[in-house]
Amino acid sequence: MTGSRVGSRCFPYPGRAPRAGGRTVSVVNSRSPGWWLQCLGVAHVGVGLVLYREPLAGIVRHKLVGTIPDHGERATAFWFLTNAPVLWMSGRLLRAAEDAGDLRAQRVAGGVLIGTGLAGAAAMPVSPFAALVVIGVAAIRRGAGAAELSGPTR
Repeated sequence: MTGSRVGSRCFPYPGRAPRAGGRTVSVVNSRSPGWWLQCLGVAHVGVGLVLYREPLAGIVRHKLVGTIPDHGERATAFWFLTNAPVLWMSGRLLRAAEDAGDLRAQRVAGGVLIGTGLAGAAAMPVSPFAALVVIGVAAIRRGAGAAELSGPTR
């Protein structure tokens, strides 16, 4: 892919990825919906470490095991941070679908992101849940736009 960035902080491999059998495939544009979702996962860690510094320090001080209650600051910190790897992995899987040209998977992922973003934004209006809606719309557009150009999808 000409003009694309080689690697990135959110998706650290170069412009071509190795595949089994020695073949390589080109990696999708670094600004794809999957890339943005991965960056959101990385940002979730950074923001979580800053916002929940005190509860996290308490968890570490008490040796982690059995220190997360059902409710309260520690529980909130725990659940906030456990979403980070899920966001990153979801972005990675979306990038794999983008790379493989799996248009249906891109549209389905986009729909799930839009639904989750809308539900989250309704429950927490002052939050970045709207970012999921934007990424979801981009994923659907990418899957639908490519489908129009290439004909029938898988």
